[in-house]
Amino acid sequence: MDMRGVMLFLHLIGLALWFGVTLTLALLAVRANRTGDRAVIAFTYRAGHRVLMGPGLIGMLLTTIAGFGLAGVGGYGVLQPQPHHWQFQMQVLGLIAFVLAVAIQIPNSGRLARAAEASANADQDSGSFVKFRKTSAIVGSINGVLILIATLLGALRPF
Repeated sequence: MDMRGVMLFLHLIGLALWFGVTLTLALLAVRANRTGDRAVIAFTYRAGHRVLMGPGLIGMLLTTIAGFGLAGVGGYGVLQPQPHHWQFQMQVLGLIAFVLAVAIQIPNSGRLARAAEASANADQDSGSFVKFRKTSAIVGSINGVLILIATLLGALRPF
C-alpha cells in the first residue's frame, strides 16, 4: 500500500468516527430527553461529552490531518480552488466543521453535562441547561450537515 492509500484509510476511518459520534450523540440526546427522567438525561450528556472528547476528537483530528495529507500526497494542493473545486470545497467545509467542533461543540458539551447534572439534582431544568442544550443542537446539526456535504463532494467528485 502506498502513502496515498494509508492517508485515504486514515481519512475514512476518521470520518466514520466523527460522523458516527455526531449522529449517535444526536439520537441519544433526543431519546434521553423524551424519557423526561433528569438522571437519564444527565447521564446521557455526561457520557456524550466523554465520547466527544475521546473517539469524536480522534476522528476529527484524523479526518483533518489525513485529509490534508491526502491532498498533498495526491498532488491536488491544499486550499487551491482550481482545478479541483470539489476538493477545495471539501477542505473549506471540513475546516469550518473542525473549528466549530473544537471551539464550540466540545466545550459546550462539558458545560451541558454539568448543567444537566445540576438540573437533575435540583429536579428542574435550569436556564443554563436549556441554553447549552439549544447551542449543542444547533452546532451539532450544522456540523452534521457540513460533514455530510463534504462526504458527498468526495463521493460524487468527477474522476
